[in-house]
Amino acid sequence: MCYPQDTNAPYRYEDVTGALRIVEKKDLATLNNWQPDLIYIAGWGDKEYNQIAAQWINRIPVIMGMDNPWKGSLKQRLAGLVAPIYLKNKATHLWVAGYPQYEYARRMGFPANRILHDLYCADMAKFRKTLPAFQRRIVFVGRMVEYKRPDWLLEAFTELFAKHPDLQDWELLMIGNGPLQQDLQNKYAGAKQVSFLSFVQPDELVRYYHQSSVFCMPSLFEHWGVVVQEAAAAELALLLSDTCGAASTFLINGHNGFVFDSGSKIDFTQKLYMLMKMEPVGLQQMGKRSAALSERITHDTWCGNLQSVLNGGK
Repeated sequence: MCYPQDTNAPYRYEDVTGALRIVEKKDLATLNNWQPDLIYIAGWGDKEYNQIAAQWINRIPVIMGMDNPWKGSLKQRLAGLVAPIYLKNKATHLWVAGYPQYEYARRMGFPANRILHDLYCADMAKFRKTLPAFQRRIVFVGRMVEYKRPDWLLEAFTELFAKHPDLQDWELLMIGNGPLQQDLQNKYAGAKQVSFLSFVQPDELVRYYHQSSVFCMPSLFEHWGVVVQEAAAAELALLLSDTCGAASTFLINGHNGFVFDSGSKIDFTQKLYMLMKMEPVGLQQMGKRSAALSERITHDTWCGNLQSVLNGGK
């Protein structure tokens, strides 16, 4: 079951067969005609999904996804107090995206054997690099919205490009739709080596990754970010904010890219400059390391997590 497509990210689902069916939320009533072995609910924020969970929890495992990282806020601490009661009749297991989410799940009263790991997985085979080509290009992939801060990347790149003659062979490619898109395109219409593309399907996105050497996500906050694993699999060096959940799995600072302080534009610009100053061989080495780290979560491990619930019962 899924929500209708977001106009800013109109993913086209590939044809699916066998046990998997994709049904929009408006067709929830069809669930009564199924005989599922388990149910996965994407979080606890949807009233109708919670009702479905309550109907099935005494018959089959109900897994609830979670990508909210633990921050220790008052709201989260209160949630930790009520969650054991609130979620008792809604989920048998929590499936968390990574380490930042595990602590939150634990504080909600779920024992370790009821917490699954590695909720999100990219289509690794699709994004693996097959050609050794190298190009000095930074790529941004995401919705053009304020919290993802595409403006930070555009400002930093154009500033460095103007200041340093030895960086003139670098390019910046911004991919994505969103409310900031038109204003940013207008503002940087005359900027050298800067180009924009609207949302592209994953199949088409592959070649843009393979024509780049650095992937940048300057978000103010980012619970996870599957695009990070895609970029890592495509052998790109990574530049991620310290709020990016996926960095905990796919980025080792200084090894295959850099983490920057999400509250410091100066730190972000400095880390971007460090990558742009690197020799091609250094960036390629970082890319190879990214590819190795991208294998930490695979379709096999993802399926294994799911199968573990069926093997272990409720």
